[in-house]
Amino acid sequence: MRLMNDATTFGWLLLSVWQTHVGMAPALQPTPLEEFAGLPATRIAWSQEVGRLDTPEAHAVVTVLILEDTAQPPDRMRGIRIDLRNRDSKDQVYLGEDTLGAYTNALDEISQTTPGFRNTARDSVAPGGTSYLGAGLFWYGDNTPRVHALSAAYYFAPDSEGLCLSAFKELEFRFPDQDASQFSAIIARAIDQLKKSLNP
Repeated sequence: MRLMNDATTFGWLLLSVWQTHVGMAPALQPTPLEEFAGLPATRIAWSQEVGRLDTPEAHAVVTVLILEDTAQPPDRMRGIRIDLRNRDSKDQVYLGEDTLGAYTNALDEISQTTPGFRNTARDSVAPGGTSYLGAGLFWYGDNTPRVHALSAAYYFAPDSEGLCLSAFKELEFRFPDQDASQFSAIIARAIDQLKKSLNP
């Protein structure tokens, strides 16, 4: 994955390409935590909900997990599960503990960049269209294996704007009037909770 240092340039690049990729449905690889969770002998050794976003359009619940393979103890993995739901769809995303800091940074980048693009993005939205502002972490090139992981952007539609979450499927979960920093704060709480679980 190629990360771009210029957030401004990259933000506008995502505005033009997001819909192309949302409309595709390539085969997705599971994250390591999702793959581990799917093993027949894996069980949840410990879990705790750390936060949620609720709007009339969509809901996201973030749960901290410690998973254990009972066939090969003490084989364990730690991270979060994000349960996404809207009126028509639902999805679950599993992110390993070692990736969470990168997600908070990317979400904070979106939050910090959004105010500077708001007026231009609103003006560029065609009737019935949507523009998106994202971060480099969520961009996959055409030749990069696609993973069933979290993707986030701030969307601008004619009638609303806010946080948009997806997992690289043909599903979008929109949270009008919610900022990316709100979801970043939930993941930061998850990181803290995972640290505490090491020293109960």
